[in-house]
Amino acid sequence: MSRKVTALALGAALTAAAALAPPASADELSSSWASVNICSSGQLGARAQLAGDGSSSDMQVRFTAQWLSPGGWVPLNGSSTSPWQSAGSAEYTWGQAGWTFSISVPAGKSYELRAVAEMQTGSGSTTQVTGSCSVSG
Repeated sequence: MSRKVTALALGAALTAAAALAPPASADELSSSWASVNICSSGQLGARAQLAGDGSSSDMQVRFTAQWLSPGGWVPLNGSSTSPWQSAGSAEYTWGQAGWTFSISVPAGKSYELRAVAEMQTGSGSTTQVTGSCSVSG
């Protein structure tokens, strides 16, 4: 019986603490961003969040994998651009999508890589956001 009372008291305390915690800000929930979430000699993964605008349009994103050459950022050889990915309806606060590129970094070489996310929101506006990483073979 003591355990049951302790569990109920703990549950009530956690519920009260959650009620007193400030809610997440609208900026945190509705911001657009892109990041690299896999960075290895065999894969480059990218993920993006698109902010919804309340319309019923589909939000989409496509990713382009690039490397930093002596002359600037250039697309990787091969299939460096993903197909358009659905991030869901713009009626929601946000939607997410991702893509993973298969890459081959030669042994002993190091590169600075990035994924550029081209985002189309429900309102039709397009933005670009990047995430980057360093990788060695």
